[in-house]
Amino acid sequence: MSTAPTIHSTPPAGAEPRPQVIDSGKVGFSDLGASLRELWHSREVVQAFATRAVKVKYKQTAIGLAWVILQPVLAAIVFAIVFGRVAGVSAGGETYLLIALSGTVAWTFFSTAASSSMDSLVDDQHLLRKVYFPREALPLAAVGAALVDLAPGLVVLVVAVLVGGGKVSLSWLTVPVLILLLIAAVTTLGLFFSAVNVFYRDVKHALPFALQLGFFASAVFYPLEILPESWRSIYAVLNPVVAAIDGLRSALLKNALPDVGVTLAAFAWTGILLVLAYFMFKRLERSFTDRV
Repeated sequence: MSTAPTIHSTPPAGAEPRPQVIDSGKVGFSDLGASLRELWHSREVVQAFATRAVKVKYKQTAIGLAWVILQPVLAAIVFAIVFGRVAGVSAGGETYLLIALSGTVAWTFFSTAASSSMDSLVDDQHLLRKVYFPREALPLAAVGAALVDLAPGLVVLVVAVLVGGGKVSLSWLTVPVLILLLIAAVTTLGLFFSAVNVFYRDVKHALPFALQLGFFASAVFYPLEILPESWRSIYAVLNPVVAAIDGLRSALLKNALPDVGVTLAAFAWTGILLVLAYFMFKRLERSFTDRV
């Protein structure tokens, strides 16, 4: 059985004491700033939850973090055989195995973080009844824990690129920006679905199906170039995962900068959705303890 991290109710030095009961009034957009400040003061709580999630995930596993490497690598090999060799899917002039590996590394992080953050509030419902802390700490910690899985996957991808004849380029410096786009996108999804899941447990069944559809709609195992040029940009903007994956391929495989316009537009669109998801989360959190 997993153990909850220690949560101290004493506020940080110099901070105003935080109430232990959630106010029943309505939340407006103007209140989000105060919520973010409180979240910042509680950042150690988020870190504690994330650390616990990582420890629980790999407790009593024989090979531990090696699973993080095996999943995208084995998936990429299967895609290379089925789609690259058998189906003859175009790799856009690149090695298909690297196309598939770059997509699966990014998608494995996204899908893992989305699933774990969606379950976070329900899985720790006993904490919601017993102690006060910013409720968004739970889905955010789930995303943070998934980042631990992403790191070795990226290392494998970089090594595969170098072994395949690629060279280090200044374009590689854009990789953290693209990862940030993935984080923003999955945080938006996690805040939204974790809150809705408290009220409607159907979400637990609907999200895996949605992720399956998203896998085929996010250019995971095919390059964006196979799509009609007229709507590639809007497609990548509306689905930030596509922008992130295509940007990773440009930076690592082609030694080219990601499309700046598309990347900035994807960030703007994701930012709008993130604010709306966070606003909805804060509106609904007042009823969490009544529903879990």
